[in-house]
This record gives sequence, structure tokens and C-alpha cells, in this order.
Amino acid sequence: MWLIIALGVLHIGVMTSVYFFGVQYPITTMSFFLCSLIATFELLKRQLKRHQIILQSLDHGLQSLRDNDFSVSLNHQKEKSYNPLIEAFNQTSANLRDERQRLYQREMMLDKVLNASPMVTILVDHRDTIVFTNNSAQQAFELNGSIVGRQWTGLVNSLAPEFQHALNHHGETIFTLTDSQGAQQAWHVTNSSVTIHQARHKLFLLKTITQELSKQEVATWKKVISVISHELNNSIAPISSMCHSGELLAKNLDEPRLNRVFNTISGRVNHLNDFIKGYATLTKVKLPHKQPIMWPALVEQLQTLYPFELLSALPSTSIDGDLAQLEQVFINVLKNAHEADASGKISMNFDTTAHGLEITINDNGSGMSAEVIQNALLPFYSTKHSGTGLGLALCREIIEAHEGKLIFNNRDQGGLSVLIILPLID
Repeated sequence: MWLIIALGVLHIGVMTSVYFFGVQYPITTMSFFLCSLIATFELLKRQLKRHQIILQSLDHGLQSLRDNDFSVSLNHQKEKSYNPLIEAFNQTSANLRDERQRLYQREMMLDKVLNASPMVTILVDHRDTIVFTNNSAQQAFELNGSIVGRQWTGLVNSLAPEFQHALNHHGETIFTLTDSQGAQQAWHVTNSSVTIHQARHKLFLLKTITQELSKQEVATWKKVISVISHELNNSIAPISSMCHSGELLAKNLDEPRLNRVFNTISGRVNHLNDFIKGYATLTKVKLPHKQPIMWPALVEQLQTLYPFELLSALPSTSIDGDLAQLEQVFINVLKNAHEADASGKISMNFDTTAHGLEITINDNGSGMSAEVIQNALLPFYSTKHSGTGLGLALCREIIEAHEGKLIFNNRDQGGLSVLIILPLID
């Protein structure tokens, strides 16, 4: 604005000089005219330089925005004519900076959630390259180093056939896999397609559902046992009452054979009643009352009841558990080991690993068949003539209530190995 005013005043001065003094003083007028031209050129040159500085600043600012650098801002307070443009640029830069900060915070939160999730998450791009995994994926595949950047097909081909079939199946599928410890793990796999940055990607979500299935299985058994117990109790009560009445009548009749009949019926009813009460304990297992386990006292007590050889030092790591419940588990396992191994060469070993505290109890018996190992932890299942199928099912319930695992494996040198895994204190 000031340049326009200055040029206008100069133009008026030149025209006035030419009009009044052009004829009388031509040289003076011409000199004044030339000076006016020079002054005009200088003013235009300065203004052009200021324009170039502003445009150069805007160009540098836009280049920074293209390079995702939103920290830049312009400051030209002296050039008030450009203030609206500069303010618009600075506001745009500030908005982009704030939006990037919000996106960064959301990405950080999403990254923490995905890495803390037990669900395995794998993202594969259209070039069959793994572009994202979470911590659970690294642990699930048990590979050294990151799998990001590896070819997905090559990784899948290195896995077990069951794993390959599930991962190559589009949609949802469930399969069972035997882990390195000999335990069967049930997995739920989801294979779906997603579009990211206008490119097709494959998203794989894997979740172990062994614990959920185990809990559902136990809940189903408990319901079955409750229903059976209820129906049997409804029948046992009148049978017991009628048997007692029959015994009284038999005494008056003085018939020994009737007394033997009613005594036999009464004995079997009492046995059946005790049988039902035993299974009722499985449905009423209390939540563990956890406290630090004192291993020396527990091991000494167990060795008194069922002798065994301790192959390792007692653990120094802290374990929280219900002492009475865990003692019941060890007693059941050691009792079974002594019944299976007539030599009595039972051993116990403690080992602290990444999975937790591993307690191994070995015997030198005949081991178990594959069918027995598969069904050993189920209620009602027993290979013993007088067994109820309750002991190991109760052990399983107690160990899983402690968030642990109970695993059976046959030893290569003969005998059975029972592995009890208890979680460490965080």
C-alpha cells in the first residue's frame, strides 16, 4: 500500500513539473524526470525482493510439509499485506502437527494393546511379506529374531501340517497341535483380507482356546455329575428307608436269609452314597487360598507319606498357592507312581523355566497307552478295578485353578513322567 502511495505522489510531482516548468527549464525537468524513473525502479526492485523472500519462505514451508515436517511456521510481521496468507499457512501447519500427534498417540496405544494381547496378530502384504507382528506371534512360532520382513509362505511351510492347513484356509478354523511339552493345544485361526493404503493385505489372528475348552469341558462334567448325583440321591433315599424297614421286619420273622439280603442291600447303598459324595467334591472345589509355598516343609511331608528321590535343589523362586490343595495333588500323583512302580524308585525334580516352575515326578512303571494319556484327566475314567476316575480329574481342576498345567508323558527309558507347571510370581 505504501508503495502505491509513494509512486502516486512521485507521479503527481513529475506531471506538475512538466506542466509548469517543462518549457522554461527543459534540462531541469528532464533531470527530475530521470531521477523519478530511477526512484521508481528502486522502489519496485525493493518490493520485488520482499515478494521473493515471502515466496521463498512459503516454498520452503510447503517443502517441509511435503516431507512430513509440520514444525515449520512463518514469521513476517513487517509484511502486513501478507499476514492473511502467512496466518493461513501457520494455521494449516499447526492443524497438521496436532493431527499427527493425535495419530501418533493412537498408534502408540494400539501398538501397546496389540503387543499385550495374547492373540497372535500377523499382517502380510500383497508381496507375501510379513509387515507386522506382535509379541505373541514371536512367542508362538518360537523363532530366533523378528519374523517381520520374512516371506509368509516360507514361514508357513516350516510349520506342522495342521498349522499349514489352518493358515491356508480362508475364514475361521479350529485345529489341535501338540506343543514341545507334549500337551495338546487347541487353536482358533481367522484369515481375512484388509485394504491398507489401497493395497490388499492378509490379516491372521490366532488364539489358543485350550484353556477355554478345558474350562467348558470341566463345567460340562460338573453339570453331568450334579445331575447324576441328584437323580441317584433321589433314588437312594427311599431305597435306604425301605431297606431299614425290611431289616426291622426280618428281625421279627427270624429269617437269617432276609437279614443277609437286607444287609447286602444296605452295604451297597452306603457304598453308592459314598461314591456320589466323592464325585460331589469335584463340583465343589474351592478357589485356591494362595500364600507363599514353603517347599522344605511340603517336600518333607510328602517324603514321609510316599518316599521319593529328590534330584534337584528346592526352588528358590516364590510360588503362591493353596498348600492343602497342592499337597493333595502331589499325594495323588505320588500314590499313583508307587502303585505303578513296584520298585519304588520314584524321583522328583524342580526346574525354573520361562514357562514357570516345572515339577517332574518320574516312575519306572509300564507307562500309559496313548488312549489312557488322552483320557486320564477325565472324570469317571479309570484303569483300576476299584478306581473311581476322580483323583486325576481333581488334580487337574486344582492345577488349572492355580493357572498351571498338568501333563503326562511316557519316558523313553520306561515309566511315566508327570509334569506340573505352576506360574511364577510376577
